[in-house]
Amino acid sequence: MIKIIAILSTLFINLYGGIILIATSNKKYKNRFFLGLFFFNSFLLFVGHFLSFNEYWVIFRYFDFIFLASLLAFYPLYYLYIFSAFNFKIAPTKWIYHFIPSILIAILMLIATGFSSWDCYLNYMNNNLYNSALESTNATILAYLYKGSRVFHLAQIVIYVFLTIHYILKAKKRMNDLFSNFDMYQIRYFYIVTISFIFLMAIPGFFVTLIGRTPLNTNGMLLFYMCLLFTLLYLILSIIGLVQVPVSENLEANGEEIIDEEIYQNELKQLEHDLKLYFNKNKPWLNPQLNIWDVAKQIGTNRSYISKAINDQIGCNFNQFVNNYRIKEAKKLLKKVPEIPIAEISELSGFGSVNSFIRIFKSIEKCTPTKFKKRL
Repeated sequence: MIKIIAILSTLFINLYGGIILIATSNKKYKNRFFLGLFFFNSFLLFVGHFLSFNEYWVIFRYFDFIFLASLLAFYPLYYLYIFSAFNFKIAPTKWIYHFIPSILIAILMLIATGFSSWDCYLNYMNNNLYNSALESTNATILAYLYKGSRVFHLAQIVIYVFLTIHYILKAKKRMNDLFSNFDMYQIRYFYIVTISFIFLMAIPGFFVTLIGRTPLNTNGMLLFYMCLLFTLLYLILSIIGLVQVPVSENLEANGEEIIDEEIYQNELKQLEHDLKLYFNKNKPWLNPQLNIWDVAKQIGTNRSYISKAINDQIGCNFNQFVNNYRIKEAKKLLKKVPEIPIAEISELSGFGSVNSFIRIFKSIEKCTPTKFKKRL
């Protein structure tokens, strides 16, 4: 009974999460669609666990190839979801390579199962769950396909954890160069949940894949605790997937990117002058949703030149550059009219939220706005 309860809890979270995410996805929220695919893939994975652990082997025999395909598609699909959250271009011809192992193992398992008798398959499953001896060539082939998939999945865990973290850090840097406010994208929560999910899923996932089914089949409580952890992680991930707004602009480099040697120093200095003149005169930083494309349009250049001027001439990224102006405005208001509430100061300075204002103010001034006001 505990096996049924443990696996069904995770299974239904994945099913309901997948349905809700895909049903609420659209052109703006395409990240939900890809996260929904990830949830449906996880659903298939846990259907396989449910059938095998509860010894519905007659059904599982025809589902085994789908189970192994889902196992090897797990991390590629999660990596695909992370890409969609930052609006990086998803080229089908490029991404198909991530799923070749999944497709290949499904075909091989389907063929091997088709050529195996029921007795051979029964021998394979008893070896799988109870570690009994393999007694036929076909059973051995099935066992090697399963164990080979596990070994490959272990490698995937390491590779895709590295790729995902590397990509998130890359996307974070790009966003700092392009946007002045991250509040609407829920980026802080997205980072925390994503990194937590990666490690909290990868570590026990690595452990479970390494030990195989036998220890989990013979220890119901271990299976229960693993499923409980996975259920909580999926629940949190589904909430963030519904809350987080994907970036509307493509963060990838495109044709407007520039080559360093083609940019003359005097051009950057002139652009720096024009940029500061525009900011001091027009105060665009009062717009909480200001981004680098807005600024480039007003100055009459492209975002790459703006980013290059800010990075090289001023020595910071776009986010820091804009927020420095906002903090200066906030300090003026705090000195001029100290009775104004902090929330109003935040809004009048161009910040997207009070929490963002306090966090950035503290990072620059080494104290909170309230403490700064008391010192006046």
